[in-house]
Order: sequence, then structure tokens, then C-alpha cells
Amino acid sequence: MVDKESERSLEEINEILTLAKLNESEIKSTSQAIYFTSKNLYENNYKLLQPDSHLLKELNVGNTLYIKGDDDEEVVICSETQTFHVTCAETSNSLLLVNNLLFDGDIQDGTRTVNKIEVGGVFYEYLEAVVGKPHIRKLNVLLKGSVYKGSEHEFQVDEEKLYTFEQLNNVIQASTKEIKEALSSMNVVTINGKIRLLDFEYHFRVLSYMLKLIDENSWELDEIDYEVTLDTLSDLVPKEILTSLFDKYTEESKIIDGLQLYRYSEFKVCRFFAEVLLSESGKFNLKDFLQAWKESVPEGMNPTEDMLYGVAIIDRKAHPNVIWSFDESGLPDNIIDTF
Repeated sequence: MVDKESERSLEEINEILTLAKLNESEIKSTSQAIYFTSKNLYENNYKLLQPDSHLLKELNVGNTLYIKGDDDEEVVICSETQTFHVTCAETSNSLLLVNNLLFDGDIQDGTRTVNKIEVGGVFYEYLEAVVGKPHIRKLNVLLKGSVYKGSEHEFQVDEEKLYTFEQLNNVIQASTKEIKEALSSMNVVTINGKIRLLDFEYHFRVLSYMLKLIDENSWELDEIDYEVTLDTLSDLVPKEILTSLFDKYTEESKIIDGLQLYRYSEFKVCRFFAEVLLSESGKFNLKDFLQAWKESVPEGMNPTEDMLYGVAIIDRKAHPNVIWSFDESGLPDNIIDTF
């Protein structure tokens, strides 16, 4: 490596080959001489990023990547499906940023030439990006400012605290897919294009209205009529709330006389009713809880303990066994902070 004022000639390169006991047949036809720029090597706007295999794949296929993070947040890179954590790593060897460097495939056999390469920057650290856990906790924080409690309470809501999905996608440090998955597990509804958390008590009240129609209409659990549900409750509950909860809690079951019918998800309904019971007390005798839980859900549904994963803790060392509410979604994103 030399100063640009003293550029290498072929004669000088041949002299170096002789000193190294090499001959021309043992090297490529193009020799590359590297020079330092006359500019300050440490004043540049570049950062070196070392992607892992997953991020490299996203880059190679030309997918769009998004850099996300406020001033008080660690930066992440997001694709449409994954979140990559970015950390700074130091190296004991200098990393040189150069232009026009030729690789083996670029060099053709032929007349001996000298390719002049200029060093544009020197780095002693670089960024590493690896697949990591999405930062979802902020999603719950933002949505808590606009909880929907019913149309009669809407005058209290600050319009500036309402977010569309696109707005959330811009600020939440997670991929589009991961944000959608997180929202699907939360008690949210979409009202006038804005994502809203549903008030717990209001949520319970509306779902109870919907489930009560099973007995009132003598429906089988897998013969729930969507139109009847909406028509019957439209005077009590806004249509957007009914459709959101119907989509959340039901799935297609069968078609009778051309009419698509639905069934309520046993897992989702039972899990929510468990949250309702646990919210009303601290520690609960496990045996008493399981009995009360079974009696609270629609007849024909069978709650099981695996439905409690992520919403409750059971202490089997206590006598008698006890259970209490524990919302996993409230834990910090950072695993160290969680412990």
C-alpha cells in the first residue's frame, strides 16, 4: 500500500516479485495497487454492515428493508417477515473501504496491467445484524391511549392517539408479519380504519351477548348464523365491533341450504373466560377455579389447562394448588429484563 504521489509501475511490481521469489506466471495479469485518498479517511458517512444468512437472502432477492428505532431505542432492521437486531462489533484489524477492486472473475488473462485502487475509509468497528425477537411491547403502550369502551365514551378519546395499521407499522420495531400476528393475539378492533384496544369489561359484555344467542336460537355449537347475530345485536353494539369479534372468535363450520354457518373457537372463548375469572381475584384455589371456569363457558365447551398458557400461573407446590393471572404480553422485550 503506497501514497498516491508514488504510484506503482509495472517495473516496480516486477522488482517486488523478484524479491518475493515469484515470477509473472504465478500471478494474475492485473496487479492491483492500493492508495490512500488525500481526504480524511475517518470523516465519512458510511457504516459497514455484516448481514447473517437470512438478511443476506432478503438483500439478494431485492426485498425492501426498513430501519426502525427512535432516539432512545436500539436500532433494528425489518423485512416483511423478520426482525434483525443490530449490534456494534469491534475488530483488531483495520477494515478498508475501497472502490473498483477487481475479483478473480473480473480479471482476464492477457497483457499485464496495473489497477489503481483508492482507499476511501478506514474502520475499526462494524455492525452485525442477526434475526431476533420483535419489539412488540410498544404496540400495547401506544394502543392503551385509545381504548374503546363503547360509543357513549368516544367523546373522551383524543383523535391524535389513534393509529392506523400503517402508522403502527412505521414505529413498531417488528416486521409487518410479526405486527399482524401480535395484533391477532390482542383484544383489538378496527374502527374507522384505526386500530383500537377493546375495553376488557365491554369486550366481555359484547361476547356474552353473542354467546347468549346460541341458547336463544337453539343453535348447535357449529351452526352459528352470522347475519342473525349481527341483525339481533345491531341496536346494542356497533357493527364494526360485532364483525371484529365474530371474525376473532369464530371459524367456518358447514354450509346448510347454501348458507355458510360458523362455530365459536373453543380455545379462544374458554381462554377469554379464564381471563375474566382470574381478573376478579388474586390467587384462586385451582380446583374451585376449574369448576367455576367450566360452568362459565357455553354448554358443550370443555376448558383445559393448556388454554391457560401465557395468561396464568399455577402453583402446584402450594396446598391446596392455586392459580393467578399473569399476562405474558406485559413482559419486557429484553430477555434479561424479563428475568
